[in-house]
Amino acid sequence: MNFFPWYATELFLVICESGGLSAASRFGKIGISQPALSAQMTALEQYLGVSLFQRRPFLLTEKGKLFQEEAMRLRTRMNVLRNGLSAESEKPLRIAASDIIIRDYLPELLLKLDVVTRTRLVLREAPSQDLACAVRDDEADLAIGMLSRHVATGSTPLVEIIASLPLLLLVPPSHQETVREWSDVVKLLNNNAKPRLVGLPQNNLIMQHTQAALRRAGLEWHTTLEVSSMSHISKYVALDFGFGFAIQAPPSSSNHETNHSILIPEQKMPMLKLGVWHTEHLDPLAVQMLRLIRNFAKKYILSWVLPNEKGIPCRNRESLWDKKIEKI
Repeated sequence: MNFFPWYATELFLVICESGGLSAASRFGKIGISQPALSAQMTALEQYLGVSLFQRRPFLLTEKGKLFQEEAMRLRTRMNVLRNGLSAESEKPLRIAASDIIIRDYLPELLLKLDVVTRTRLVLREAPSQDLACAVRDDEADLAIGMLSRHVATGSTPLVEIIASLPLLLLVPPSHQETVREWSDVVKLLNNNAKPRLVGLPQNNLIMQHTQAALRRAGLEWHTTLEVSSMSHISKYVALDFGFGFAIQAPPSSSNHETNHSILIPEQKMPMLKLGVWHTEHLDPLAVQMLRLIRNFAKKYILSWVLPNEKGIPCRNRESLWDKKIEKI
């Protein structure tokens, strides 16, 4: 009997989420080598009788996209079935997000929930590259974070793009007199003595985004001090350990940024997409929280004053809000 290759299908979905065979093997949690992973994909394609993706560079074929969508929907339905069979009652609302979102933005939203609801909350800190997996594997009901360029709106777990946020470069004290705009940074990078850089691990989405933009511009800038969280970067920049990339986020009651920084022009480094992952079937508590997140994005990000490259405020930038978000 020719059994369906469920294991290979799961591996295929991990490859899609990681952006390629090598990335899935290097940064994923699949526990097999790249040659073994490649062999599994070859067997899956032979079973289906179609080519699912181009290897280098990684690119899904049309039939590969169709198979990905159907496989993800099936996995979601099985998670729903599992929850129904277990007959869980009073299930807590589980939210996965970065440490900054949990620290600076979620408290204001969670206070809008009633007191009884607030006794059934689980907040899980996770990097952006793990958020889709947290929802997919039923470890979280909602996840908030930055989107990979390989993630498409509407995929399963469902993704809603709620904002596009520009990037900042935090300038250490030793360079604050000489670095006033992005062109000053480019001059430094073109010199033989490269400035120091405080950065995130290589598999972090923000790190991948900034490094890809630098490579497209023909610039090379390697991390000299690696930290595990975005919240640590500003501290070490202020102590003069080097420059650091950050996200221009809306103000909150908790964040008090004191670093000297410059806004990176969008044409030099594209803005990052902020999104919310969730499943197709949400309980009322998760639906309520999702609406609070949407309303926060619409209220604060659209009305937020965003300076352009010359420091002139630009209000209500259309690119900061995706108006095509479907309401539950």
